[in-house]
Amino acid sequence: MKVLAELALAAMVMVATATRTPAGALVGGAVAWAQGRPGPDLLASFQTGLPESFTTSRATAAALPPVPAATGASAPPAAVQTALRAALGPQAAAEIQAELDRGRTLEAALEQRAVGVEARSRAIRRATAAGAARPRRYQSHRRFLPDALQRRADTEVAEVLALATVLDLGWPVAPTARITSPFGERVHPVLGTRKRHEGVDIAVPIGTPVHAAGAGRVQRARTGRVSGRYVVIDHGHGVSSNYCHADALHVAAGDQVAAGAHILDSGNTGRSTGPHLHFGLRLHGRAIDPGLFHRSAAGAAPPS
Repeated sequence: MKVLAELALAAMVMVATATRTPAGALVGGAVAWAQGRPGPDLLASFQTGLPESFTTSRATAAALPPVPAATGASAPPAAVQTALRAALGPQAAAEIQAELDRGRTLEAALEQRAVGVEARSRAIRRATAAGAARPRRYQSHRRFLPDALQRRADTEVAEVLALATVLDLGWPVAPTARITSPFGERVHPVLGTRKRHEGVDIAVPIGTPVHAAGAGRVQRARTGRVSGRYVVIDHGHGVSSNYCHADALHVAAGDQVAAGAHILDSGNTGRSTGPHLHFGLRLHGRAIDPGLFHRSAAGAAPPS
């Protein structure tokens, strides 16, 4: 019995190492790279799923009425206003707006509200002394905040900005195009086994223009055995999107693209059973359902 228990413990350690550590993420990333799939984020190796607060904020945002188009010079975009109201409430949104009217950036206003002026200033001074690049940026001085304040700021800064980024994304093809395979568990059409589908498959003919869901930097634009010709775009604040099985690519790694830019033509390359676009979203390396953010209104189609 002791031997069996030790074997079971060793197996559990091996599984944990492979799925919940940076070393395991490196191995997984290497395998994904070899197969031509978007790989995991190293930070995601410490996470078991999306934060509950983010999930709750997303649901709240979906239930809120549309925000009128911004008019004032300091008024944030509608997606930002919705994220503020959903994650922090209307009173906090008004407080943040007051700081924006005073000329403060959105990131600074969010952090100041979360941790206070003195704690933020102290963290910036320590980051400056440590030689951090752009020490006034939250991600540069975040680690110099006390643990409790850092956790609070992560919710009220990083999460709000991530939610706003996701809410501002468009759909890469016409919103009326049919989703043939949704996000989640399914029987893989090629392998025949149950496998998590980390995106949505959209039925579009070969050669259909595919547009960037949002502005960002092209992380990858290459060909792989599984994903075929594919593109990954980093939109900032931990949000990225990927587009697979293309017939032709129109961007290269390192390119800065605008929202709605023509990045590729859909196709049937890689491990595919027919012409379609696989569209995926990731938050800090974790796949999230793009269908949750699919705006089916006529005005939601990306520009051509």
